[in-house]
Amino acid sequence: MVAESLISTEIIPLQTADFGATALEMMGEFYVRHLPIVNNKELLGLVSENDILDYDVNEAIGAYSLSLARPYVHRGEHLYEVMRILAEQRLTVIPVVDKAHNYLGVVTLEAVLQY
Repeated sequence: MVAESLISTEIIPLQTADFGATALEMMGEFYVRHLPIVNNKELLGLVSENDILDYDVNEAIGAYSLSLARPYVHRGEHLYEVMRILAEQRLTVIPVVDKAHNYLGVVTLEAVLQY
């Protein structure tokens, strides 16, 4: 099993112009504490619930300083590597990228546990 086969089609990435309040709503809707930020196809990073709560929720997330390094896995990474990164960084989602580092989607912790 590889990362690409567990990509969620429900969770859409945030854009830098999206507000913190929007991100918190999405997190609540999908029961996650992290969401990817994407500019076109480029993965910019992950915003955490704590990042948002440290700033003004009515401010665009592009103005936030993100606490996480830019974690991701490649589309062909084995499920064990996905699990390792989720566990080590205590993430609820992990972005999946292709060889050119274009954003493809996210794998959720829930999807990994269900598999």
